Amino acid sequence: MGWRDINMNRRRPRLDVAVVPMAAGEDRGAAVLRKVVADALASVAEQGGAHAAFTAGYAAGYARHRALKHGLDAEADGGAALRGELAAQAPAKLQDAVRALQFAPRAMPSSRAALAAADETADAGYLVGHLESLCGTRRLLRAGGDVAAYLTRCDHAADRMQTHHPTAVLRFDPAERAIVERALTRLG
Repeated sequence: MGWRDINMNRRRPRLDVAVVPMAAGEDRGAAVLRKVVADALASVAEQGGAHAAFTAGYAAGYARHRALKHGLDAEADGGAALRGELAAQAPAKLQDAVRALQFAPRAMPSSRAALAAADETADAGYLVGHLESLCGTRRLLRAGGDVAAYLTRCDHAADRMQTHHPTAVLRFDPAERAIVERALTRLG
């Protein structure tokens, strides 16, 4: 058995290539934000909306994680550029909720985000949007019904990715679960 025989049996990793179209004179960060916000709003449009603050937070979290995949941390400037791009692209029904988004350093440590939305409902959406982008699903925006069942749906979304990344911690940690649970209980 030679080197070629051994190499032919190995599965090669998939090559991921991300294309970010840039307008003339546009910097890379602005182009990435424009693209990831469009992706986040497409996810919102596909799923329909939930509570406006939750949906705005979800779009911000989804876009923030997508930006990380392109090497841009949208939390670095306190989320100002992300909020600005969201406000520029958001549909009319989300405009007020997007303008109301404010971020501050997270009081409880989180593996997902250093910033927290000032409104706890928006913060829950921010965490869920981040998880949804991480897991590559589009089913967690609708937050109606039983809170425990919703958190189980979040765990199931994370578990699918967990099999591909066994050492990563993808589920909500206890502090994040508490934020999502409180917000959904208030919405319920």
